[in-house]
Amino acid sequence: MTQCPTCHAAFVTNTIFCTECGAYLPKTKELRTEPLEASQIPWTEDGASLFATDADLLDPDLLTIRLRISPLDGSRDRLNETGCQPRELQIALIKPIRLGRVDPKEGVYPEVDLTDAKKDGVSREHACIYRCGHAVEVEDLGSTNGTQLNGSRLAPYKPASLNDGDQLQLGSLLVEVSFDVHPDRRPQRGNSAVDSAPV
Repeated sequence: MTQCPTCHAAFVTNTIFCTECGAYLPKTKELRTEPLEASQIPWTEDGASLFATDADLLDPDLLTIRLRISPLDGSRDRLNETGCQPRELQIALIKPIRLGRVDPKEGVYPEVDLTDAKKDGVSREHACIYRCGHAVEVEDLGSTNGTQLNGSRLAPYKPASLNDGDQLQLGSLLVEVSFDVHPDRRPQRGNSAVDSAPV
């Protein structure tokens, strides 16, 4: 068992982030990720990029997702001290999007690399966002510190519906989600009928 040095709550061994007070639990020296040589990076064979381009946005069957990633309010001072800004990503939802930390030794290369958020309690394979028919779902991948959707903790490996404007919490990292829908699918002005959107 691991005990939080701040609030003395008990957790299973290897827990990184105290869910009671937000303290960083490991007592080992600070770890860092060594840079990889280009030859060590496993590039995808099909060469398809996950990041949306202007041409992608014209595809009526393609849904793009925007992620705004930043520490929770309690961690924002640390973010500002380093001079960093919240990250904003726009990704074409053409295949499942895993969020987590890169670990070359274990062969873990998530589509959204949150390696710099290790102190925020983000696991190597933390969560996954994917399409299921016309819906978008999110799933916790058995992370150490859990995933919350709009303040409710998700059960591991149990999909939950993800909607435009939802907020995910990975450890103490906030991920604000929004969707880009093709203009032809948006409701027309003066028309009472609302077109169905793939969200």
